[in-house]
Amino acid sequence: MNKILLINKLDPQDYSNKKQRIFFVIGGMNIPDTGSRIVDTILQSKLVEAEDMVLKYNGIELNISVQQIPVVVKLLSNKNFSIYEIYKPYMPEE
Repeated sequence: MNKILLINKLDPQDYSNKKQRIFFVIGGMNIPDTGSRIVDTILQSKLVEAEDMVLKYNGIELNISVQQIPVVVKLLSNKNFSIYEIYKPYMPEE
């Protein structure tokens, strides 16, 4: 496991529709059906298209605007997913 993680700051005042890679660390990803439940929940909400999602071993990365973060948190929380971190991974080209 990585001990160092570089992240970019999120600007809550960013009201643009610019999509950014936002990562959500989700508890219980070691349970076999958790990943499929997360993907199904997000797809059914129609907030994010399938091509804007990347499921990883410890959570999900979404290509969304900053203002969509609270909506995704509420959606996942209402479905009893445990969210432990939200961050924008550092990308040197940005």
